[in-house]
Amino acid sequence: GLTRYEAQMEAIEVRKAASELRALWVLGNEYLQSAAPWAVFKDDPEKAAAQIRLALNLIRVYAVLSAPFIPEASARMLSAMNTLDTEWPTDMEAALTALPPGHAFEVPDVLFAKITDDQREEWQARFAGTRA
Repeated sequence: GLTRYEAQMEAIEVRKAASELRALWVLGNEYLQSAAPWAVFKDDPEKAAAQIRLALNLIRVYAVLSAPFIPEASARMLSAMNTLDTEWPTDMEAALTALPPGHAFEVPDVLFAKITDDQREEWQARFAGTRA
């Protein structure tokens, strides 16, 4: 989790840190899929709103945590979340409530374009290098 990510970053273990960061993103995706606020909304709009608020706060946290790896995308996420708060989360509970109910945000353009098979093949040929 966050503690392992921080430890890997401090040790300058870039690959391990990136792996921990990815694991954090996966947890957020799993939460959103299991919470399914789009389905909850029909029966319990307040619960769905709380789930969406948590998801939006996760986006802010992920933007901050991702800045060392993807600074431009991180800045775009924070801009879309309408926040200048780039403080590293030391209290996750507080971080997940930083954006209050009713906080305005924008839906950004696609942050990461899908890589086509042709692009992948081209990049693989271009950057594969040779093994000694």
